[in-house]
This record gives sequence, C-alpha cells and structure tokens, in this order.
Amino acid sequence: MDQEHYLIPRRLDDPVQFFFWDADEAILVIFFTLMGALLGQILVGIVVGLLLSRAFARVKTEGGRGVITRFLYWYTPSPWWFRGRAASHVREYVG
Repeated sequence: MDQEHYLIPRRLDDPVQFFFWDADEAILVIFFTLMGALLGQILVGIVVGLLLSRAFARVKTEGGRGVITRFLYWYTPSPWWFRGRAASHVREYVG
C-alpha cells in the first residue's frame, strides 16, 4: 500500500500575527511609534507603545476574548445612532 502523508494545520483558529505580536497589539506599538515620530519624540512613542501593548496583552489574557468589547458596552455611553440596543442594567424582560 502506498502511504500518503498529509500536512494537517494545527493552528487554524489562532489570531492574526505580526512577527511575534498579535495584530491588535502590534497596531498599538506601530501607532504610538508613528505618533512619537510625528511629534519628534520617537523614543517616547516606542516606549509608550510597548507599555500599552503589554498592558493590553495582559488584559486580554486575564479577561478572555471580547473583554474590551464588554468593557466598552458597560462603561461608555451609546452614540446617538445606536440607541436601539437593550439597556445594560435591565436583567429580565417581561413579555
């Protein structure tokens, strides 16, 4: 019998990565580096970007997926065009 070897991907659900960072963490570093370069303080921008990226990564690992979305839902006001959502303080609806 002819043995065929197949490559089975093991990481289909991994998030998109940029080098060794997740994409959302890399965006923070790149954004603050560019802002620091525009303001003439590139070293400060790099340091701030790295620190915020590390803090964001820690928040993501402790809270799981969607922790930032849940935080924004609970602690920020709704924009005027998105008033149709259910109020966050209502726990039961009588129908």
